[in-house]
Amino acid sequence: MTSPRDSPTNPPPPALRRSRTPGTPAPESGPSGLSDYDVSPLGMSAALLRREIRVAVLARCSTEDQQDPRQSVMRQVGTCRTALPESWMIVAVFYDVESGRMELDQRGQGENYERFDIPIARDGGISDLLAEAARPGRRFDAVICESISRVARRTFEGISVERALERADVPLFAANEPIRVSGSRAQWVLQRRINQSVAEYEVLNTLEQSWGGLCTHVREGWNIGKPPYGYKAKTYRHPNPTKAARGHTKSRLEPDGVRGETVTQIAMWRYHDELGYDTIAERLNADLVKYPPPEPPGKQRARGAWVKTSVCEVLRFSALQGTV
Repeated sequence: MTSPRDSPTNPPPPALRRSRTPGTPAPESGPSGLSDYDVSPLGMSAALLRREIRVAVLARCSTEDQQDPRQSVMRQVGTCRTALPESWMIVAVFYDVESGRMELDQRGQGENYERFDIPIARDGGISDLLAEAARPGRRFDAVICESISRVARRTFEGISVERALERADVPLFAANEPIRVSGSRAQWVLQRRINQSVAEYEVLNTLEQSWGGLCTHVREGWNIGKPPYGYKAKTYRHPNPTKAARGHTKSRLEPDGVRGETVTQIAMWRYHDELGYDTIAERLNADLVKYPPPEPPGKQRARGAWVKTSVCEVLRFSALQGTV
């Protein structure tokens, strides 16, 4: 039987005739030398039977407060290059600086990468990769990533990307998985699904542990972030001796003098006198020295005056804390 992907006059290189299982070659199908698996509808793309394979690298780095995007992207591209067979060459690099937990239709639209001096030419993000893969005359035959977790942190999105590429006859490889183009794919698919499940487990487990730590931190009376209106942060030596030696501190909330009195006055006007938010804001703006307005993060957001939304936020936080 002659393979639809090859012909007796143009046989594939010997390296592509191997079975997936060492020592147990699959039956060959005619003069092409390809196995029954290779010529089946379940085999790899016919483009991978050429001697030179064009590859696109897909990289992703989490938000900049979690990783160094410059070093991360450089490392991922280097890892992918090292994992490729000798005759394969990288022709394009697509990368994003964003969370792998985002919905697929929201991926690849940010411009965070422009903030970093990444010395690798960018051909686009994941959305650009998928768009080019579906077009005739694309520049690449296959896609490789450092690990499948770099494609997506959730299994659904990861499989969606894989299937979109598969429909375009573009296989998706990972540098930490075996790169094989012949033989049975069943074991390869099993390993891929396990890796995708592990990627989702790792991020969910990390988030759950972080949330538990955050809850414990708050229950012990420690503050996180900018103090809400009416309070100020009092700094304490960090209870962990190692972190304290590094100069780390923690803070607790305490009433902030005139701002604390302003919160009490707002509550009196709202709950005792039953005034509306607009009316309360007008009374507060009549004496900004006695009732200093909130100072939101960023000078561009500061209004220097009270508005009904700021009055509502003060009352909402106070109600949550049980102080009114």
